[in-house]
Parts: sequence; C-alpha cells; structure tokens
Amino acid sequence: MASKQIVSELRPGDKVDSYFSVNYKKPVVDYKYGSMFEFRVADRSGQITVKFWGGPDKAAVEKLHDSFDREEVVRITGEVAEYRGLLEISINDKNGGSVTRLDEGAYDVRELIRSYENIGEMKSRLVGTIESVRNPDLRKLLEAFFKDSEFMAAFASSPASIQLHSAAVGGLIHHTLNVAAICERVAELHPELDRDILVAGALLHDIGKVPSFKVTSNINQTKEGNLLGHIILGDQELMARIAGIDGFPELLSSKIRHILLSHHGKKEWGSPVEPMFPEALAVHEADDIDAKLDNMITKREEAVTEDDWIWDGRHSRLIYLK
Repeated sequence: MASKQIVSELRPGDKVDSYFSVNYKKPVVDYKYGSMFEFRVADRSGQITVKFWGGPDKAAVEKLHDSFDREEVVRITGEVAEYRGLLEISINDKNGGSVTRLDEGAYDVRELIRSYENIGEMKSRLVGTIESVRNPDLRKLLEAFFKDSEFMAAFASSPASIQLHSAAVGGLIHHTLNVAAICERVAELHPELDRDILVAGALLHDIGKVPSFKVTSNINQTKEGNLLGHIILGDQELMARIAGIDGFPELLSSKIRHILLSHHGKKEWGSPVEPMFPEALAVHEADDIDAKLDNMITKREEAVTEDDWIWDGRHSRLIYLK
C-alpha cells in the first residue's frame, strides 16, 4: 500500500510522494512553456491545490488530465511551493513530478476521511434523547425519522460539513447530539421554555444534510445540496414526514419548521428567516457555538508548528495553541 503524507504537515520546499483524493479538476490551458492544468486534492487533514506544468505536447497533457477524475485517488510526486500566501503542490519535469490514479485497495481510505469511532454509542444516545420527549406529536415526528432504519443509517454516517466542523463520517450525529445537549442545559436554566420543542428542533435542525453530502474517497456536496442547500432540503423532508402523521398540529408544525429554517440565525448566513421565538434562538446559538468550537479545537489539535499561535481565516483571528 502506498505511503501517506498529510496535507496539514506539508511545508514549502517539501518533496511530495503520497496519495490524495481528487476534489475537482480544471481544464487544460496554455502557458508560456506549454500546457498545464490544476486540480485540488484532499485527505483527512485538509485540502491543497496541485498544478501540473507540462511541456509543448498538449495531447500528452490532455491524456494525463483525462486519466483520473474527481472522487478518485491519485498518487502524486512533486514539490510544495507557496503562491500568494497559499501552499500548492507543483508537478513538473524539473522536480520529477507525476500523477497516477490508484485502484481501490492501493490506499487506506481512513487516511483520506476522518471517522468517529463511537457511532453505535451515539445512535443509542440519540434514541435515549428521543425517548425523553413527552409531547406525543413531537415523539411521533422524531420516530418517523429515526426509527426509519434507512434514514438512521444515512444520518449516522453523514458528515456535518466538508471541512468547517465535524467533517467526518459520523460528524452529523456527533454535532446533532452536542446541539441537543446544549439545548437541554438551556432548558434547565430557563424552565419557562418548551423543552420538547427545543430538543426536537435541535435533533431535526440539520436533517437536510443527509441528502446534501456524499462520502466516497472524500466528502462532497450532492447536486441537490449545491442547488438547494441543506436548509431547504431539510424543510422538504420535514414536511413530507409531518404529512404522514395524522392530526399533527398546524402551529407545532410551523414552530418546528421555523426552528429548522432559522437555525443559521441571519438571512445573510443562509437562513430564509431569523429566529422569532426563544426556542428557535436557542437552537441557533447552540448550533453556532458547537460548530465554532469544533472548528477551533480541530485547528489547534492539527496545528503543526513550533509557534504558539496560528492564523485562522474562518475566525479571522489568531488561535493560541498552548
């Protein structure tokens, strides 16, 4: 099996001889000395752009370009360079670079995609949280989703994002349980809130991510995820399940829909509406804090530097590592 270097550990000047998953490719274009193309690759630690600098034989460059596709795994030899403040892998004749597609079995997919090891335990915790909901209509709604074995299996194996937070197999259920736990604590601090609506909204807020992401050799968005987004897809799925429950209260339906539709908090952040009652606000804030904390913790854990600080563009601030 091929050896593995990690994207997050690459530094300018490093020689690269490793395998990565292909996220996307750009077409072949001409440059001063011949033809070139670029593509983006990833592993469990991050992503990096690769540039193949070919010679005047454009047909040979196009043949190489067409020899692999997105979501396939390639072995790359080349050298790490820095361009406009970002790292990239340069492949050319001078550094003896090459790109070769690998067959399944020639790489370890666990090096390409992170995965939570305790998915079974998290599924049990999710079932226990559902059983704590006393409102019979909300219990039926939650069971319509999570007692559906096909949906539960997809939910439990889905990531919560491509790279921002909980970007791993099992990331969605991990994030959802965290949001629900935060909301349960909020309900203890504020008993005037409707605890069942709060918990149900937390468990359902990201259901649209199940059809939004696909996991192969990397994590990518589906066509529907790109075109519609997980909030719209989640609302569609929510209404379909509610339609299958006889006599589901109209106001309760509107409140759960509102929590789902408003959980990003602001219209400029992707929510069609903004939170308009306390339970909706609580779900948004719980979602936001778990996502941001997971992202910052991951950045700290994966930092490869002797410095005490790293710059994080996601938060637009320095992160202290000690």
